[in-house]
Amino acid sequence: MITTMKKAAYIVSFFVIITVLMALYYTGYYFTEKSEFSSNLLTKEEVEKENPAIYNVSNVDEQIITKNTEYIIETYNSDTEDLSVNTENVPIEILGYDREKMTEYIEKKRQTATEKNVINMQLKSFSGDKVVVRKTIVNLESIYHYYVVSEDNVIKIYNSDKKQLFTDTGISTEDLNEESREKLKQGFYIETIHELYNYLESVTS
Repeated sequence: MITTMKKAAYIVSFFVIITVLMALYYTGYYFTEKSEFSSNLLTKEEVEKENPAIYNVSNVDEQIITKNTEYIIETYNSDTEDLSVNTENVPIEILGYDREKMTEYIEKKRQTATEKNVINMQLKSFSGDKVVVRKTIVNLESIYHYYVVSEDNVIKIYNSDKKQLFTDTGISTEDLNEESREKLKQGFYIETIHELYNYLESVTS
């Protein structure tokens, strides 16, 4: 009976000791992990110090076009090497554009330019304060060789300088439609002799 009680006491003592040791172990582990984890955390002040733009919006240079952006158009004549500089109002459609969008905008403008003497457009410089667009032009005489116009209801062809007569076609404009007659009254350029012959053939056929 005594032996059995002693065994029971030993077993209980053993489990108590094990429980205490396990409790001490896990408690120590928890505080150690917490301490290590805490030591790796950055405070808000530290993050802000390293990355001020995250917390201080006023320090962010967004580099976008606003209504206060200075919008400058440079026009460069490659024939005469003249350069004119004009400050214009910022087009409403480009407000909020960054450099990438502005580059795309200029390229689209270049492709759809209605001015026949414009041979190139490019974004020269870009910032939120100032945008400079360079437009390169040539004299029409450099592109076109012939100028077609009606005089006294007759189609005449001049050289591109509009001064020297290339040929008097003798073709009357009376049988042409109103749109063609109006175009001839205003006059227009043709680039090559081949295009000129094609045009004259179209109005006489």
